[in-house]
Amino acid sequence: MRGLYMKLTEKIKELARYRGVSESEIIEQAIESGVDDLWTGSVLSKYFEGEIERERAVELVGIDKVRQAEREKESIEEDVEWGANA
Repeated sequence: MRGLYMKLTEKIKELARYRGVSESEIIEQAIESGVDDLWTGSVLSKYFEGEIERERAVELVGIDKVRQAEREKESIEEDVEWGANA
């Protein structure tokens, strides 16, 4: 575990140097990015499971993310169908 921690610390320091910001700013950006990813995933899951309407998903995460997720879902479904019929 300590090895992982040291690697993470080194990455944070390197990102801070590269971007010219403080390490705490890198940590803040990482948390925001992670929460945004979790939020988007949750909203899209609820949309695909029928718990929320498409319009609501668009309001919450934006049309681009909804369209991208729909294309990805369609591609996966096509691959599964192709595999089942091969």
